[in-house]
Amino acid sequence: MADELVLASTPAEGVRVLAFNRPAKRNALSQDLITVFLQHLLEASRDRAVRAIILTGSSTFFSAGADIKEISELDADAARGRRYLADLCAGMRAVRKPLIAAVEGIALGGGFEVALMCDLIFASTTSRLGLPEVTIGLIPGAGGTQRLTNALGKFKAMQMILLGTPISATEAHSAGLVAQLFEPGRVLESVVQTASGLAELSPAALSLAKEAVCRSDDLGCDHDLERSLYYFAFGTRDKDEGVKAFIEKRTPSWNI
Repeated sequence: MADELVLASTPAEGVRVLAFNRPAKRNALSQDLITVFLQHLLEASRDRAVRAIILTGSSTFFSAGADIKEISELDADAARGRRYLADLCAGMRAVRKPLIAAVEGIALGGGFEVALMCDLIFASTTSRLGLPEVTIGLIPGAGGTQRLTNALGKFKAMQMILLGTPISATEAHSAGLVAQLFEPGRVLESVVQTASGLAELSPAALSLAKEAVCRSDDLGCDHDLERSLYYFAFGTRDKDEGVKAFIEKRTPSWNI
């Protein structure tokens, strides 16, 4: 059922956990999943008893990114008409409570962009993170080009985005992208402890501190430009070929 695409729980006082739950699809971000996720996020945001929110997935996949089959038939106009990316970005940006990504396993594409929209990223030592959209003829469309550049600097971000190659959580931690590493299977438990500590602090102070940092992070970012280029990519032959090749599990033949 649609409402089971995201599992909500309260493992500690003041802490809400939202877990992506599409195991057969590696927690790929379908339109339905995003809709359900935003409903849960809005509920947690409005619940005065919730003081910190954790986003997580399974032990092997935080999220593999966009649902490729769902977007395979979209052209530029159809992609632009689906507002779920804009809604996702706006919905997460509107949350004034601490948002923490607890990443076990793989976080790619849109899944990694969701983690980048959080205030903190914690990961297991075996996790891998990346933006591989270029390998199917697309680019990141949920702020990945902007946030990753702010976090890592132009050249490291270019390496990850242009090559589409994921990096290890260890490398991400060394670069300052991941706040803390934990042993596999211990991430969520450890993040709940951190969130419990946040839940004991002043909600007003946390909200103001978060807003101040986010305003600084947003300076110089042009998310609208990125999204317009993302939609433009849907009108290219390379997108059609890249997505088709991914589904057919073969090497793409690019339009040279």
